[in-house]
Amino acid sequence: MSTVSISHRKVAFDVSAVPRHWNGGDPVLTRFFDALSVHFPEGERFFIQSVRHFQDQVTDSRLRQDIRHFIRQEGQHGIVHDRFNDVMAGQGIDVERVTANLRRFIRTSQKYLPKKYQLAMTAAFEHFTATLGEAMLKEETDMFREADPVMRAMFLWHGVEEVEHKAVAYDLYQTAAGGGYLTRVSALVVAMLMVHAVVAPVFINMLRLDGALRKPGVVLRGLNRLYGRGGILTGMLPEFLAWFRPGFHPWETGMPEKVAAWLEEYGEHGDPMRASAAVYGDAVIQEAA
Repeated sequence: MSTVSISHRKVAFDVSAVPRHWNGGDPVLTRFFDALSVHFPEGERFFIQSVRHFQDQVTDSRLRQDIRHFIRQEGQHGIVHDRFNDVMAGQGIDVERVTANLRRFIRTSQKYLPKKYQLAMTAAFEHFTATLGEAMLKEETDMFREADPVMRAMFLWHGVEEVEHKAVAYDLYQTAAGGGYLTRVSALVVAMLMVHAVVAPVFINMLRLDGALRKPGVVLRGLNRLYGRGGILTGMLPEFLAWFRPGFHPWETGMPEKVAAWLEEYGEHGDPMRASAAVYGDAVIQEAA
């Protein structure tokens, strides 16, 4: 169990002037994160519900406290991404349809999957988001170097908090739900199949609306930055696949240096824009904030 203190941060981002292709002008890198973002509010609600099924069975006071902060953090993530969903709706993306489809998918899963398996899937999703959060601040991936400052700050704040609470659902699964290796590893496989089944069609439709599918070179270059050798997602594989090792625990990767730097910077002034600028060494934005 982690000794890291989890904090609830009430933040807001002015996303009203964010450009359509906010991630360095690249439609693929932008829409990959947009396709994740549009699903976050409903996904966070599923995570909260799956944790709440077991929270009353927890006897450890530290884990009970962590669960409370986990729920508050995930709730705030949903609020922030809901606001950005309004921006995407203004771009012609049918956000209502996307979220309604995901809601039906989640309700079906909740109807037929045991509550323990739902929690295992939540722990698996949290492993993915925490691994992505740690990768956000690795210089090798550099996924937001050219991004719009507001969007970069928003995703970094979300990613840092995913790292901060990365073991909560896992520890709850291992203790209150009884754990189990086969259930845990199958849950990650199912979770990743769900991500691709649910997110990929939305991602492709976003690219179609942008006219990017008529530019195969642009699409291939973007996909290579995601899935190619040294790509953003392929670079995450060693940490991601550690889930399949018996005895794995999320805190094996510790607290990455730049995540800790973000937390320290935010702790000084409570401004996610300045924290983002500081860890990226962006003095101009930092002074202007």
